[in-house]
Amino acid sequence: MGKVLPYKGTLYGISFCALFSPSVLFAEVSREDFDALSNRITKLEEIVNKLVSTKEREARDTVSGKPIDNESVNRIYDRMSEIEENISKLVSAKETEVSDTVPVESLDSESEKDINDRLSHVEGAVDVLKDRFTIFDFFQDEIRRNQEYVCLNDHVLPVSGDNNRCPVCGAMQRSRTHERVFNYARRENISQMINAAFEEDRAKQVLLGASGTGIFQQIVSSDVEEENFGSGSFDLIFLTKPFLYTTFFIDIEAIGGNGPDEAIGSLAGLNADSGSNQDDDDGLDRVAVREVWLGSELFDKRLSLVSGKIDLGNYFDANALANDETSQFITDAFVNGATLEPPDPGPGLVAFFDTKKGLTMGLGLQSNDNSGTRITDELYAIAEIGYTTDKLLGREGTYRIWGRMNGDNGDNKGFGVSIDQGITNRIALFGRYGANENNPEETEIASAWSAGMRMSVPFLKRFTDEVAIAFGQIDKAGGDYESSTELYYKVDINEHLSLSPHVQAIFDPAGADSDDTAIVTGFRTQVNF
Repeated sequence: MGKVLPYKGTLYGISFCALFSPSVLFAEVSREDFDALSNRITKLEEIVNKLVSTKEREARDTVSGKPIDNESVNRIYDRMSEIEENISKLVSAKETEVSDTVPVESLDSESEKDINDRLSHVEGAVDVLKDRFTIFDFFQDEIRRNQEYVCLNDHVLPVSGDNNRCPVCGAMQRSRTHERVFNYARRENISQMINAAFEEDRAKQVLLGASGTGIFQQIVSSDVEEENFGSGSFDLIFLTKPFLYTTFFIDIEAIGGNGPDEAIGSLAGLNADSGSNQDDDDGLDRVAVREVWLGSELFDKRLSLVSGKIDLGNYFDANALANDETSQFITDAFVNGATLEPPDPGPGLVAFFDTKKGLTMGLGLQSNDNSGTRITDELYAIAEIGYTTDKLLGREGTYRIWGRMNGDNGDNKGFGVSIDQGITNRIALFGRYGANENNPEETEIASAWSAGMRMSVPFLKRFTDEVAIAFGQIDKAGGDYESSTELYYKVDINEHLSLSPHVQAIFDPAGADSDDTAIVTGFRTQVNF
């Protein structure tokens, strides 16, 4: 972004050494020249301090998500160049100006010390400003481009209306693009949920985020006893960049509650955010490290490497419409394909290569044993190819195909596809299909598919709301089919709080060839900051 800083760390050291070296101090200067130099230094101090203050404000504005003013940044670069030129001119002028009026010895040591101190202050202030730019450049990596539509009456919407007219007032709309802080979470490629809170941590180049999700579910119709279930999860995210193009990430999680699956026992899974960390003896919640990894970007950021304790479901079989149980569908079969069957988070390695032309290729290896004693035995391996294009209907879509082998299940092999495609400004579709080797001794699921639709802005004046529906079917290995569906409506109260009611149905749970249909209603509250 903007210009490359033309400053070198040694420039000022050389300049100031030249100005105050002994060979120069033996020259003679006039009191008038001395006072002029002092005045010019005072002006430089004022300019530099003003630039430092301005740059700090711009960095805060960027972190808070406001648009970045590239022209202002470029103007600051220009002013910094002027400062360098002015200091260089002062150095050269003082080296060559000689007067017979007042010898250096007549300048008292206190005045000389004052000039030294003030020039050192200018140098230090410029270095501070350079540091602010370094921090600012670091945050560029965490910034994402957003597009929105605004009409003449200043109605700002995430999508355009029919015929490019505002759905609120009917005025013509125009599109505009701005940049906002990239949000981190453990779904959707570690994004979209947690807003980074910088301010104090900004200077340390550390991001901290937190996310809490609570889900209440009730079985309203089933052969099993009608019951109520509550579950909650909390994630604390730490992220920093210890080196250039290197990221260190930690996700600490606590979960309470198992959801309605402990009563119904479906293959699809009625609550992907459940799975209690509580101790069976005392019922106390336990905190677990879900992910901790070190990531690097190489070859002009085309190659990304991640190693550590990872969750492969965050990196493979992704989908823009169905991949996050905290903000999208909560049915597990709509978060990842049922045949993906990744192991619980554990030691692993992920590599992705991005051609920067829409094509991506990924490879993942993970141990099925999180104890650290057999990390190279019975590995889970997966490879994926993805392609993103906007050639269909002029809307962006991503198409992925993957294949995997699970060493923990007799080297059982499987493959799958995942598609998400925009249809209009407000409507998008998704679909998944996957199949395993049909061996009941190695896998519970032979094949599975799912499909669905999401509509943004379903009602006028509710610009951030969305409604989505999905339907899927799982073929149990050696058994019958289980079908599932889910409908939810998500309301964003503000940028930190969202609410969503859900309705789910499971037909023939667990593919047991029964006539049972389980209907579950639920309500999810999601908070992030």
